[in-house]
Amino acid sequence: RTSADCRRRWETVLSKGLVKGAFTEEEDKIIIECMREGGLRWMQIAERIPGRIGKQCRERWTNHLDPNLKKGGWTREEDAILVEAQQRFGNAWTKIAELLPGRAESAVKNRWNSAFYRRNNL
Repeated sequence: RTSADCRRRWETVLSKGLVKGAFTEEEDKIIIECMREGGLRWMQIAERIPGRIGKQCRERWTNHLDPNLKKGGWTREEDAILVEAQQRFGNAWTKIAELLPGRAESAVKNRWNSAFYRRNNL
């Protein structure tokens, strides 16, 4: 690792100023408003939320705040697609999520781990 790599890691992950844990309602509102404005990079959005980094903002949007996300129960059809895709692609959750419109990559992985993986590997 270069000194620049180490500095970047310090500034984005290890610094005491970094806020970890749950997002506040106000932080969510800022992300939603920025997404409505469009054209901003995640780092620019994070600059409006002290203590957060771009990666945190991106993950909050893609896993929780995006209005296109499906948050309800899984259908049998979705489960069938998940099982078939996991057999075909392994744990390539991003690729599998592309086959399940509206489901976040993290939701796909969590569904697999909670509904299928543990049941089949006990």
